[in-house]
Amino acid sequence: MRDQSISFRVKRGIGIAMMLALLAFSLLPILWTLILALRPATHLFEPIWSSPTALTLDNIASIARSDFPRALLNSFITAGASTLLALLLGVPGAFALSKRRFSGKFMASWLLLLLRMAPPVGFVIPLFLFYVQAGLIDTHIGLIFAYTSLTLPFVVWSMWTSFNQIPNELVEAGLMDGASLWQVLRLIVLPAARPGLVAAGVLSFLLAWNDFFFALVITRSSTTTAPVAIMNFVSYASVDWGAIAVAAIALTLPTVPIIIIANKYIVQSLGGAVKG
Repeated sequence: MRDQSISFRVKRGIGIAMMLALLAFSLLPILWTLILALRPATHLFEPIWSSPTALTLDNIASIARSDFPRALLNSFITAGASTLLALLLGVPGAFALSKRRFSGKFMASWLLLLLRMAPPVGFVIPLFLFYVQAGLIDTHIGLIFAYTSLTLPFVVWSMWTSFNQIPNELVEAGLMDGASLWQVLRLIVLPAARPGLVAAGVLSFLLAWNDFFFALVITRSSTTTAPVAIMNFVSYASVDWGAIAVAAIALTLPTVPIIIIANKYIVQSLGGAVKG
């Protein structure tokens, strides 16, 4: 019995040590980015222990004076608006696919899957040519529509899965009580599928927030987003690593509270839980 207890403690200690090592390995890039953000250019690549007091806020000041804050605001506007538009269009579409019987449902599901799996490079050139003719280059509305083409299939597909977990009898009971289909969706189905809805919204926002390719092709100076604006700190002659580190932190920090708040719902959605 004593041998089993010792063996259990050894295994537990090894497991904890491995978890701590993995956590340290995961946090190392974040720690290194923080160090780069506070180091002057002359001490940028020196070990921190060789000059621990060589710290500066010049990198933060240079970011504040640049166009990066406006690019960060553009990212908020376009990612938030595209997520809202994808939810407004995708949730009713997913509800119809899940609960209504109609011809072509199988083809619609495969089309959604194809749109979700297709790489953006496959249709960005036709989209760019259309935007040139329509005058949507370097506009917020053009980027919002482009992001919606990415997030809408994801919202429909993920919410379809969430709605499938809700019993059809719940929907039928609401209809028999005199509620309209829209009232059933708004008052019965959406509260039950809240974890999936929150997860779809958060992941769609992050998908648009981190986009680089669409913003690089569609935007110019007025609507440049934060991932593209980071390129301004790279030139043929030099690379401003300190400014890039500060910009990377500024790009990451807004997503942290969103993920923390929505973490419970994301876990429930991935686990297939439906709140009744």
